[in-house]
Amino acid sequence: MNIIQYSKALTLIAATAALTACGGYQKQPDTAQYTDDSSINTNVQAAVAGVPGVEANTMSVNTNGGMVKLTGTVENKLAAQNAIQAARQVAGVKQVDFDLKVREP
Repeated sequence: MNIIQYSKALTLIAATAALTACGGYQKQPDTAQYTDDSSINTNVQAAVAGVPGVEANTMSVNTNGGMVKLTGTVENKLAAQNAIQAARQVAGVKQVDFDLKVREP
């Protein structure tokens, strides 16, 4: 391998390493994002708590970047569907994921 080929290979390896290192960087949310998520979370909790068949102490709401996650137990399937729909209607919600269990009769 001559010097030119060796330097090209070394440059390619260095560039690949630099790009790979940059690919893993994730921007930390700023204060405004935390405030928005907190506000969305509070509004979703209020909306979901008003759904018949949902008890606030059996439901957990987490929000990150406008993505809402509902977890917990509900009285029936209709209550689960209504809770999901209520969360989707809150301003700022981008997506609703859920892991809701229907209480055993």
